[in-house]
Amino acid sequence: MNIVITGVTGFRNRGVEALVRPTVEQLTSRYENASIQIVTWSSAYDAVRLAAPRTSYLHDSFPQCGTWVPKPPPSLLRMAGKRARQKLGIDQTQTSHEHLDEQLAMPFERPDLLVISGGDIFSSDYGTGSLSHFTAPVHWARKNDVPVVLLGQSVGRFKCAEDEAIWRQTEDAASLVTLRESHSKEYLCKHLNSPADRLPVTADTAFLLAADTAVADAQLQPNDKPWVAVSISESISGWTGVDYEKHRAAWGGLIRLMLEKWDVRVAIIPHVQELKGDDRIVSSRVLRDLGFDHRVRLFAEDLSAAEFKGLISRCDLVIAERMHAAIAGLSTGRCTMPVSYSIKAEGITSAVLEGSGLNAMDLVVPTTDLLDVQAVFAKMDRVWQQRQEYARAIAQGAARQKVLALQNFDKINEILPQAA
Repeated sequence: MNIVITGVTGFRNRGVEALVRPTVEQLTSRYENASIQIVTWSSAYDAVRLAAPRTSYLHDSFPQCGTWVPKPPPSLLRMAGKRARQKLGIDQTQTSHEHLDEQLAMPFERPDLLVISGGDIFSSDYGTGSLSHFTAPVHWARKNDVPVVLLGQSVGRFKCAEDEAIWRQTEDAASLVTLRESHSKEYLCKHLNSPADRLPVTADTAFLLAADTAVADAQLQPNDKPWVAVSISESISGWTGVDYEKHRAAWGGLIRLMLEKWDVRVAIIPHVQELKGDDRIVSSRVLRDLGFDHRVRLFAEDLSAAEFKGLISRCDLVIAERMHAAIAGLSTGRCTMPVSYSIKAEGITSAVLEGSGLNAMDLVVPTTDLLDVQAVFAKMDRVWQQRQEYARAIAQGAARQKVLALQNFDKINEILPQAA
């Protein structure tokens, strides 16, 4: 059985690694004869990071040329034809949701199952070009009669009719769509009239990632003051329009208040270290603003998602702009405050707190609020004073989320005989 996983932007983003590693573990344990190919933006790096049995890597060329496979150089005949059509005034425009042949050229042979890895790639947050790219394998799968699963997704919100049309076509073409939180389902059913019975709510597969505590054992001593983990995003200003310098300065102000008011140590977790979005850059600038205060430790090493999760699991409070740094806190029962710019943070936090009587929005910090340092710290301080209560509720919710995360793979098994 050959399984291909797409929707992978590379393990330099530890959130992507946190999603894919448990997915590979589940698929290889459930299907003993399965071989897995992971199509990723950083195939050489990822192959070293996750060298699992029966797992290999293929390259997604989207960052280099906007397509799944490299475009061939234009032939003289094709160029002449294009110029001729231009002179004749022949319309060559095509909307992005009508996938071109070059968009449907995939770097893999026909598999038995295609899995689109979870996260938030199906939204308008990263642009129509990105949305079209990540939906193209779904249409390829339908064209080639391959069962295709969109696994553990947050979907939307969509900011234009074109993006909505792309999603509608994708949802119709998919064999199975599982959602990692109910806010996405409510949005899709209410605003796009999606059929509710086609959108089961499960949980993010990163809840299944096992923490590696070796680094935490060595670096976070048990006789230390309490630790607070913060995850500061290099990219969030670009996605939200929040001023980069004001954002950086706000984090410096917040950490100063934590040190002064709470008497803690702070662990900065650079959860994404991509070439165009390296959290070590903004984190280092914040640390420099703080005068390299000895109470603040930037874990800038090339740590795995599991090692970062181990560090986070030893902290009394987690405040995270990167969603999977927040999930590392939530899944290990830590009091966690996600910083939100999309549907995912409120949705996932609400799922964890469901039935607890606690309000997820008391934990979620909208990105636009972050610049008001005094007001945001007052909110953080209220949570800090109640962190043990929140941690107990989160630990109970995390146990439920792990059961739901396993259901992703139960549902995959249900569709395979139907597609055979």
